[in-house]
Amino acid sequence: MNHLLTVKDVYAGYIKGLYILQGINFHINPGELVAVIGPNGAGKSTLAKAIFGLLTPSSGEINFKGESIGGLKPNEIVQRGMCYVPQISNVFAALSVEENLEMGGFICKGSLNALKDKIYTMFPVLAQRRRQKAGTLSGGERQMLGMGRALMLDPDLLILDEPSAALSPLLVNSVFEQIQAINQTGKAIILVEQNARKALEMADRGYVLENGVDRATGSGKELLDNPKIGELYLGVAYQKES
Repeated sequence: MNHLLTVKDVYAGYIKGLYILQGINFHINPGELVAVIGPNGAGKSTLAKAIFGLLTPSSGEINFKGESIGGLKPNEIVQRGMCYVPQISNVFAALSVEENLEMGGFICKGSLNALKDKIYTMFPVLAQRRRQKAGTLSGGERQMLGMGRALMLDPDLLILDEPSAALSPLLVNSVFEQIQAINQTGKAIILVEQNARKALEMADRGYVLENGVDRATGSGKELLDNPKIGELYLGVAYQKES
């Protein structure tokens, strides 16, 4: 199988000569859900930003659909079929839910009604709130709107950066259920997530990042069942369920 996205030997950082990503390697296949976990400062969000063109790698290769995208701007990458939902500032607070979705489809030609209806079917709560200002939504609803806005472009790859951050346990479950539903439609998803255990439980594969390096990779189940991974990244109290 040809990989949808490959990251090879990438070095990147925010200050010249100081690399957060230090030769990282990563790939995702069409339709996969791949979790990226690791401690704070491991480079998880930096990897997402480098892939999406928000950060230009100092060296290495990033290929999407068989073509190099290293150095391209985010708007150019969006046009190739990739979208990114950041952890914060993922909605236009002063605009309504419907206006946010319309902003998501800004490069689409023709009517957006069918696309909006598709998002409303996937996220019924957004249909109920379509006239409501995005800034008045709950944290979970804002995450759903951020994902819905990205899906307006029908991307092949969706990058989600810490979608469960600062959410209540109930909202976390709801957001993760929606992520699974999106993946089941055939969308490939890179899930950058601090909630490591929950991310791995739903992932096809996972990567463990530490100090900007991919320290371990495997199926979600393999990483969950690995005692060392459990101790270091899932908490010392982690125990495999019987």
